[in-house]
Amino acid sequence: MSDPISRLDQFRADSPGAPMSSAAEARRRGDQIRRRTRAVVTAGTAAVAAIVAGPIIFLSTGIGDQGVDPARSDSISAAESSAADSVSPSDLTRANLPTEDDLVADDPYPAWVQEQTYDGEGTDPYNDCLTESLGDSGATTTFRRDFVAKPGAEMADAAGTLNAVVGEFGSADEAEKVSIDLSDAAISCSGVDGAELAGTLPVEGDVISSGSIDVVTYSSDEPDMNAVWEVATAVVSAEDRVLVMTRKRGVQDYVSPTTLQTSAAKAANRLVGVTPPAEPSTDPAADPTATGSPTEERFGDANLVAAGELPALDRFESALGWNRYTPTPDVPTLACQKEWLSTLGATAKVAADYRWDTDRAMVGQVHVAVLEFSDVNAAGAAYNEVMEWMEVCPANKLGVDPEVTALPRDVSADLDAGPKRAARSQATYPGSDGNDSIWFETELVAEYETRLVLVGYAESAGPCPPSTGDKEDPCYQPDQPDSWPGRILAIEKAAVTAGIGDLR
Repeated sequence: MSDPISRLDQFRADSPGAPMSSAAEARRRGDQIRRRTRAVVTAGTAAVAAIVAGPIIFLSTGIGDQGVDPARSDSISAAESSAADSVSPSDLTRANLPTEDDLVADDPYPAWVQEQTYDGEGTDPYNDCLTESLGDSGATTTFRRDFVAKPGAEMADAAGTLNAVVGEFGSADEAEKVSIDLSDAAISCSGVDGAELAGTLPVEGDVISSGSIDVVTYSSDEPDMNAVWEVATAVVSAEDRVLVMTRKRGVQDYVSPTTLQTSAAKAANRLVGVTPPAEPSTDPAADPTATGSPTEERFGDANLVAAGELPALDRFESALGWNRYTPTPDVPTLACQKEWLSTLGATAKVAADYRWDTDRAMVGQVHVAVLEFSDVNAAGAAYNEVMEWMEVCPANKLGVDPEVTALPRDVSADLDAGPKRAARSQATYPGSDGNDSIWFETELVAEYETRLVLVGYAESAGPCPPSTGDKEDPCYQPDQPDSWPGRILAIEKAAVTAGIGDLR
């Protein structure tokens, strides 16, 4: 079994084009991270975590002010669910704490269930990284609720612990300031020796004024624990209130906390007594006048290519192969795109990012986005806009100015995946190591009916590009595999097939 610390070091290795943030860098980002207006879709595939020599047992102390008997949790949950809809925005109660219905459990772990509810923040620490409580920060009223994975269920012992604390402040401005300060504290994690920032994610929603998830990892003092601790802290402010959600678990590799992101967004509605919009029905017998098209209902993660379907980058050995991850800070799907994809006017979007790492650095990147539009005209207009980006490359979202090395050309026949039209271009931009490394990126846009598929595939090389096998090329490298062109096409085919498969 590989050493977990070295694998985490590998994950956070020098990553040209998409570097992980240090704690100091993340603090400097401040509001930029937390106020991002672009919707981020990171439907991450969770890696199997907490592979240990013996099961790691996570225990909650259950000690606190006026703890609730777990046997009463069902009735409490039902009462609070109804009370949350009518609670006064200026009167925080237990009803503003998240319930089991708000929490999303990531596969393969069981559902979260309530364990204890407190008036106040309890007597035991609920977050390893935070040295100040909400009360210390000026909250006038606080409540706390602890959750555990459903006892007795498979993988319950490895799921970790989850808790939520809510507090009310004197004003919305004060609450937002406190949430930003707490997020900074979660990033630096001064409460733990040797904590390292693993990643950040925004938390967004109609009621949220500031929100982020900050993830750190650190070594365990337990000699029998063959993993590291991961602490994910979600801090959200809404109106004059702040929510802090904490999940702690043992992991072997960094795992994107996308389920906590969803849970925190849903909990923010309950924090201020807002009932979120109902999920659209997929029942064929549903009211035919209801909004939402069948296409939108079946559109989702299934339209994203899986990491295992991407061909190997055989120029470099990798212990993990293609690995889905969450770039921090966010990176564009195409290096040449002028604006974030939200400006194209899609009605729905899914996206994913993959990386290929050696034992020292990231050497391959695949970025995929699938966009659904209201009609074929909207999709066509968006296709033309992306084509213009690929032609002139008016972009610097990576902090550098990419250079177009091959203008877009039609490759719809090559793909053989059914798109109405598809174009591929190539661009280069410098690596971040300060040496001769260059990212050679192939960019693709494909259109089919009301959908676009965008693929950005980059390999690190330099100063010559990866070998194509052309012996007349001055950059011909006889000792290198000449599989680059075939790999480009295979990645594009896999991404487009997944992206439009449900429409064909």
